[in-house]
Amino acid sequence: MYSKFGQFIDGQWQQAEKQETYDVINPATEEVIGKASKSSSSDVDKALRSAENGFQSWKNKPAWERAKIIRKIADLIRDRSDELAHWMTLEAGKPYADAIAEVNASADIFEWNAEETKRIYGQTVESRFENTRVLINYQPVGVVAALVPWNFPIMLAARKISTAMAAGCSVICKPDVITPGSVMALVDIVNEAGTPPGVVNLLSGDPAEIA
Repeated sequence: MYSKFGQFIDGQWQQAEKQETYDVINPATEEVIGKASKSSSSDVDKALRSAENGFQSWKNKPAWERAKIIRKIADLIRDRSDELAHWMTLEAGKPYADAIAEVNASADIFEWNAEETKRIYGQTVESRFENTRVLINYQPVGVVAALVPWNFPIMLAARKISTAMAAGCSVICKPDVITPGSVMALVDIVNEAGTPPGVVNLLSGDPAEIA
């Protein structure tokens, strides 16, 4: 199940440099679902370089163009809701109805932040000096580390990824080892929507080694 995924770096799925994997367990049956790619510190370095390059291009993309891509992600999530819900049911043991509800909420989050992208306003405030005012503009901060827990893997990943993208930041997403495929499937949709390489990256593996 995990063979099409791995680490997502610079717009491409690739296996970890050391070619290591770890077992993902179905909590309902205690059977091994598959083997997910396990990254190391060298993969982290690659992801950081990718995210920095992605940030340099993404921060300069007009807000309306960023919004179109983020909105496209929302549309694709709705189109592939059954696939995403299936991942959560297998990995987290989440009832299918709850999984579908989470997927729909995730699409709403991306849709909301697509519009928020166009509403990042500055401020004009009074100055301490005579006949002057201060203009405040908000700028993206850089690369965002998005650590995603297992209990709501797609919704929490959606919240962190879409908010960072809306602000003009790039992201390195780290899913929990219990639910890597759920987040990988989401990141695959992010890529399919036309997100430029390096803007969203994913590393899976041991938190103590890479988080």
